[in-house]
Amino acid sequence: MSKDALGGHTILVVEDEPLIALDIVRVLRAAGANVLSAGFAESGLCASEHPDLSAAVIDLHLGDGSGTAICNRLQERDVPFVIYTAYPPMLTKAEGQRPAEGPNVCVISKPGRAEDIVSALVRVLH
Repeated sequence: MSKDALGGHTILVVEDEPLIALDIVRVLRAAGANVLSAGFAESGLCASEHPDLSAAVIDLHLGDGSGTAICNRLQERDVPFVIYTAYPPMLTKAEGQRPAEGPNVCVISKPGRAEDIVSALVRVLH
């Protein structure tokens, strides 16, 4: 992955597991992104309003609630995002936890490689 693959983009990472969040942030910065991060649903929802936000990586099952409201807000703002979840897509849909899929939404199952997240972000941004 190119050092500038995400150059000029501001990416929000909402992940409640600190080691996972640090790994994602490290890889996104190495790909040239400016990174905002949040570990809770409420702070992630606030950060989703950032005016320079290009895209986001969202864990749906956060320690203090669901990331679904963040995803919904991003969709309202036409901000693309990657859902990074340990839950199977069918279970996530059945629980109503995942917003509608679209061309600017991608799902990656945990555990995954942070580099796969960069590739997914490049896809949804272009």
